[in-house]
Amino acid sequence: MGKLLNFFNKSLSYFWNNILFIETLFLLIFIPLYPKLPLIDIKNTWVYIRAEDFVVVFVLFSWFLLLVKEKITIKTPLTIPIIIFWLIGSVATIHGVLLVFPTLANVFPNVAFLAYLRHIEYMSLFFIAYAGIKTKNQLKAVIVSLVITLIGVIIYGFGQRYLAFPAYLTMNEQFAKGVPITLSALSRIPSTFAGHYDLAAYLVLIIPIMISLIFGIKNYLLKIILLFTSIFGTVLLFMTVSRVSFVVLFVGLMVVFFFQKRKLVLLAIPAISVFAVLILISHSSLLNRFQNTVSQADVLIDAQTGDSLGNVRFVPKEYFKNKVVLQKTVKDKQALALAISGQDKTGYSSSSAIFPYKLIPKQAILLTAVNIPTGENLPQGTGYINLTLSPVTNRADTFFYELPPNLKVSLSAQILVLHGDFIVKKAQAYDLSFTTRFQGEWPRAIDAFTRNILVGSGYGSVSLAVDNNYLRILAETGILGFISFLLLFLILGIYAQKIFPDIDSKLTKSFIIGFGGGLVGLFLNATLIDVFEASKIAYLLWMLTGITFGLLTLYQTRKFDVWIEVRKAVSSVYAVLIYLFLLCFVVFSPSLNNFFVGDDFTWLRWAAECKNMCNSSFSTILSYFTTADGFF
Repeated sequence: MGKLLNFFNKSLSYFWNNILFIETLFLLIFIPLYPKLPLIDIKNTWVYIRAEDFVVVFVLFSWFLLLVKEKITIKTPLTIPIIIFWLIGSVATIHGVLLVFPTLANVFPNVAFLAYLRHIEYMSLFFIAYAGIKTKNQLKAVIVSLVITLIGVIIYGFGQRYLAFPAYLTMNEQFAKGVPITLSALSRIPSTFAGHYDLAAYLVLIIPIMISLIFGIKNYLLKIILLFTSIFGTVLLFMTVSRVSFVVLFVGLMVVFFFQKRKLVLLAIPAISVFAVLILISHSSLLNRFQNTVSQADVLIDAQTGDSLGNVRFVPKEYFKNKVVLQKTVKDKQALALAISGQDKTGYSSSSAIFPYKLIPKQAILLTAVNIPTGENLPQGTGYINLTLSPVTNRADTFFYELPPNLKVSLSAQILVLHGDFIVKKAQAYDLSFTTRFQGEWPRAIDAFTRNILVGSGYGSVSLAVDNNYLRILAETGILGFISFLLLFLILGIYAQKIFPDIDSKLTKSFIIGFGGGLVGLFLNATLIDVFEASKIAYLLWMLTGITFGLLTLYQTRKFDVWIEVRKAVSSVYAVLIYLFLLCFVVFSPSLNNFFVGDDFTWLRWAAECKNMCNSSFSTILSYFTTADGFF
């Protein structure tokens, strides 16, 4: 009995002495695995307060009690930078609510305030994880937690594909209510996450850690477990059909191999490439997405103005049989927008507006994707590549547009025929995913940024999805917020560079390298996905950052002034090159939409003639700039 009581006392003492570490392990497992089930609705948005929010608040309360009792300290390598980021966010949000929001529609102060608190909540887990790391051996428990979690995510993901496990998504207002959804065979797999992009980002962050740990563990059985877990995790990544995550994972793994075994990089590139090709062949949906990134499309053009109106397809006359077709003459783009949106109903009620079936051509032009501002109920337009120089394939004085269901009822017609002067061009078009970014989300974010380039328009000033986390940060917190955010990871890099050579544990080195590879992948992922805003990813990112800093400080043997190192980094040759590149991009980006000019055609002629005349491509290209027949 005495031994049992002694064991209980020791266990209780260990628990109280390591409560933050235990809570960190629990969050590492709970947050990725527990579905995003709604608990409390938030007005003016479909974002809900969920179980993990209450768990995080409870953990923060325990951290605060320990801080008050002076058991821990708030002093960390990132305390001041994080507080600076929070202060900039508060200024940006107050400025936005008071000065920007009154001039905009569909922005709400309560959403802005809660979005700001959510960012504080995300980063607060850094302090929890950092304070929880007290000994070097605690890393083993962290690794076990990550492996168990990844295996659970993989099992549930495969269960969704083959065993009809339910999915809990937040990709639209109805899904976010927490109704379980059974995925079809063609659906993208989200596993325990709120969407397939979130799952893909999680795998981009975790798989490089698993691969890197293989180099740091001596036990061959554990190596095999990590290897097969990584392979199945990669297969699950393909099931998300996320193109950008597929590419950035490859980059993250290259970072791991470069720092682990540089000689393996040359071997790893073909090996991973072969593996990726095999997976692509077996998962045709992802292969099709890559193939459809840029595709050929027939584009309808207003011959008078040159404006693109949208994608069209040619349909046989029989397509319109037994359908009511109303006709309308279109004089400009604005009139066209009103006509196909149903806002201009003039002439539609009279019988004379009905277009006779016999006048429909054998091959009619049907507008399928609208590329003009016509309302939320119409399909998203398409972005085109070099539309001006694309060849003309057809000329027409009419085209047809099939009305959406709500307008069919109000206009008592299925199809509109619109008269005007139009041409059809064969062009290369981006897919819907990229077009949504180029034409909708990114321009809105840039508008929010330009309202105040220093602090942006405040949290909640852009939509739930911007699909570029850097543009989102600029839009919501401006240049000051963007710089302070990047500063956090610059300091992480400085600590890693200074302390990494002094680490004598191969396991710790492998973990840090793996986290670095995953972080590189996540930063690249953020160019097309809001990965730092996805709650499960953000929680995990800041906990792993806290764990990594905790390990680095345990191995730190010499002091250094981090702010002096930051100053050196931002004034280095590499930093200056980055500044010059960004400056050139900003200065010359307006010219991206310019057409060809005279000297461009001269160079094109040289290139065409070079096919038959050139002996050495390099010497010929060099001569274009040195002995170009007096061209310059």
